[in-house]
Amino acid sequence: MCGIAGYIGGSVPSRVRVENCLAQLRRRGPDMQGLAGISARRETVVAKEWTPGLADADVLFLHTRLSILDLSESGRQPMADRFGNVISFNGEIYNYLEVRKELVADGHVFSTGTDTEVILAAYAKWGTKCVERFNGMWAFAVYDTARRLVFLSRDRLGVKPIYYSRIDDASLAFASEIPALYALMGGDPTVSVERLGAMFKTGLSDEGEDTLFKGIRELRGGENAFFDLVARTWSVTRHWNLPEQPDLEMTQDEALEQFTYLFEDAVRLRFRADVPIALTCSGGVDSTAVAIATAKLGKDVTMFTSHLPHDQAIDESCFARIVADALKLPLVPVRPDIGQWKDEVAALSRAQAMPYGSLSLYVHWALLKEVRVRGMPIVLSGQGADEVFFGYERYYSAFLAAQFPSLPKVVREYLLMRKRSLRGGSSGLAFLAYFGLPRLQVMRRKINARAALRADMLNVEVPAPARFTTDRRHLQRMELLDYNLPRLLRYDDRTAGALGMETRLPFLDYRLVEFAHRLPWRHTFWEGWTKFIIRKYVAQNGIPEIAWRKGKLGFEAPTDRWVQELAAERWELYRNTDFAKRMLRDDVNLSSCSPDVRWGVFNVLELAFLNRWRLE
Repeated sequence: MCGIAGYIGGSVPSRVRVENCLAQLRRRGPDMQGLAGISARRETVVAKEWTPGLADADVLFLHTRLSILDLSESGRQPMADRFGNVISFNGEIYNYLEVRKELVADGHVFSTGTDTEVILAAYAKWGTKCVERFNGMWAFAVYDTARRLVFLSRDRLGVKPIYYSRIDDASLAFASEIPALYALMGGDPTVSVERLGAMFKTGLSDEGEDTLFKGIRELRGGENAFFDLVARTWSVTRHWNLPEQPDLEMTQDEALEQFTYLFEDAVRLRFRADVPIALTCSGGVDSTAVAIATAKLGKDVTMFTSHLPHDQAIDESCFARIVADALKLPLVPVRPDIGQWKDEVAALSRAQAMPYGSLSLYVHWALLKEVRVRGMPIVLSGQGADEVFFGYERYYSAFLAAQFPSLPKVVREYLLMRKRSLRGGSSGLAFLAYFGLPRLQVMRRKINARAALRADMLNVEVPAPARFTTDRRHLQRMELLDYNLPRLLRYDDRTAGALGMETRLPFLDYRLVEFAHRLPWRHTFWEGWTKFIIRKYVAQNGIPEIAWRKGKLGFEAPTDRWVQELAAERWELYRNTDFAKRMLRDDVNLSSCSPDVRWGVFNVLELAFLNRWRLE
């Protein structure tokens, strides 16, 4: 985890703005910082601190480093190569050793043990197609001195972020986080009324290149971007898409064999580091699979899980204990500090700097914080498995609809679903109907939001999210690239970044994702079970108690109770701001709102207060 930022094509921002930007990014990269400026005369200045020579640059790169590979000074960024190309890079190229070996065979001589230098060398040999050779998570900017071009790239699924803003037709700024971007550009964050209203109506906030903030866009996963300093043009292209080849014709045993190879290799690659690594384990199927692959590699690692002894209904630490005992791995139960949690939530909101779904993020925050305190800056987790292998029960709607017009198949699969799910009878039917009717979801959200928001906030016309489809591939594409996964990756990145950590996600190895995209339904939905292929892997490796669990919560929190406690202390402070007066009805009563609206309103107002948002 590092922080990157840059300014391209105009007068370099003042020293104060540059240093404010670095300060915003320092929590992401607490070990080192660096700056690089390239002038129109192609003269490059690389420095650890601001220096007057940077003021003449028309390209400025900033970087804060979390040291993971080659912890020495030689890993400091921005980094330049012998051709004069310069890079500022956030992320990890997990297969950097294989790429490096290929480049060495071609005559390249390396001077560091970093993957950053590998990217520069790969770019020098293959140009922008170098990203097709990388297996990893990345967000980087490369200045190409020969072409007077800045090349930005984001990994296939968007694990690492890049936000940007066109200052004018001739200049652009970018950064890993929106607060750092505003620090570099100057001014307070300006939230769009239309985008905020749409968020309350659809529940979506990360579904496209436009963000909640006016003039701030996001480079999407799988995209490259180019700023030509000669022509003063900006363009964005895709460097990766999900495969279009036909479905794989495999037996379940053959599919499990291929899954095992790809998944265990993904875990193996993600253990490449020069610092200690930990696992987070919720006791669910996905994190258990990661733990199993880790144990099979013979890695000596510690697992961490959340422990909520006063909320037994959502405490799942007993399942994590089953995993730890089965694999003979040490387990650390982490109990969120009830005495400090209210202040910690404010710190979490500052770090997120955008709306987030619930206070379960605080439980994750407390968990990662304990991992970091114990000297482990990297964690592996099971994030992404639900989107890749259809783990959420709402996907039943699409699966059942895909069985039409065979009514016997529909009935059979529905009865099996009832048997494997904790939702049964009319509750199960209502659940499936709700998630099968996107317009109904928007209508419900709008009705609930009316209790708190001004009418003009909700008058914006938004199309119902096209999240329901019987096309398996289209559904997976939407969940991975547009709707669910981008939001979860943002949460994960900001939490880990604020703590000076890095999370690694084996289920998002692009080889595994491409394999899953070509798997027919029968490998993910079988006999009423979701994520069937992962369950088989866990059962085959000796932990059937986890493999065939019906219910799964994850790192949950008693969000509604906690929100009411927070509101009792802070509501009057937040509701009397200009932002709140523009957003809320005059007669709003937070306690009478539905739980989702109660949290959404409180969350937005706290973010606005802490981050000095304006609403226009």
